[in-house]
Amino acid sequence: MLLCVSCNRKVQAGIFNDDFTSNLLKILLLVLLLVPLLYTYYKSLAGTKSTGITAPLKIAPVVAFSLCLGIGLGGFIDGIVLHQLLQWHQMLSNKIAPVTWESKSINMFWDGVFEAVTWLFTFIGILLLWQSCRRTDLHFSNQLFTGGLIAGWGVFNLMDSIFNHYLFQFHNVRENVPQVAAWNLGFLLLALGMIVLGGLLMIRVKRRSQI
Repeated sequence: MLLCVSCNRKVQAGIFNDDFTSNLLKILLLVLLLVPLLYTYYKSLAGTKSTGITAPLKIAPVVAFSLCLGIGLGGFIDGIVLHQLLQWHQMLSNKIAPVTWESKSINMFWDGVFEAVTWLFTFIGILLLWQSCRRTDLHFSNQLFTGGLIAGWGVFNLMDSIFNHYLFQFHNVRENVPQVAAWNLGFLLLALGMIVLGGLLMIRVKRRSQI
């Protein structure tokens, strides 16, 4: 029998159970990060619209869309590399071990929900980037953009660690290894390191910009 969600009752029962709403809301928590990023960007549209060459250039909108893209692309890398290519874990692999075809299919569904969230971040980041291309009051800098991407990737990894690895215990970085805790800790430290590195790159942007 096919193991698609629309045709297999065991898979349906495993997904749409009493924990469905709870699991969905927990995965969607990451979307809350969009609120401050969008607020930061659109707040910069208010105020003076002067484009004089002496006006200080703004960096906050560039930080906002680069962080948004970093979060989304970092999530895609996690999903593609760790979930699919290496298959170290899946979204609920600590709660529903993917040891049968049905449990593998259930995890695949939740992987899809997770990647839909990362797609949303990437899509919004692209929209903000496109809108920014028509603005003359922004400080466009390769260093600022790169720093935002790295920091955004780190923010994604940090959220993944705090919520999915520790708080909700959805999965571990690597399942079925003796050093599960060590892998989780290493992933968390990597996330913090990326945030620090990205932040340092952004801080070093010339101070002729304004927040």
